[in-house]
Amino acid sequence: MAGMSTEQLAAFVRQIFPRLDQLSYYDLLGVPSGADQTAVRAAFYRLASDLHPDRYHTLADHELKEQLEMIYARLCEGYRVLTTPEKRAAYERALNQGKKRLAATDRESHAPQNPEDSLRHPEAKKFFRMGMICLGRKDWKGAIMNFNFARTFEPAAPLIAQKLGEAQAALGKPGGAGGTPPKAP
Repeated sequence: MAGMSTEQLAAFVRQIFPRLDQLSYYDLLGVPSGADQTAVRAAFYRLASDLHPDRYHTLADHELKEQLEMIYARLCEGYRVLTTPEKRAAYERALNQGKKRLAATDRESHAPQNPEDSLRHPEAKKFFRMGMICLGRKDWKGAIMNFNFARTFEPAAPLIAQKLGEAQAALGKPGGAGGTPPKAP
């Protein structure tokens, strides 16, 4: 699949996308159910290098791009599940019940959830991440700008509004005009 042409990509997407919900993670990655983490990782990286949506950002066919992004997201999901022993065990139980995906309620994760997962639009996620980086650097103006950009893509997202409010409040504090004021020598 290396160096797929637009026609080859379209054929691949037309073949996989309609069956996406019927494919197990193993089927999607093209590995047997007993495959070890090394085999899963190798299959994922091979597919990811060919199918990463950034390679096709100039595609004029927006429906094809959306379908590719959904396939790629499912590949990533499968990779994360099959390379994490606890999630893989939960997935095996789900497969035995006829489920092809590991639902969020089936996951045995104790890690904190990524806040940006509540955002749906990829551009909103991108600007939200950039805003969070700015918050971490105490660049309040940069954070406000990025959260405002994120809000243009998801105006009703409470998470964006919350973080925007935090950045605006920090900017209003003494010494909050874009960062920590320099200390006198």
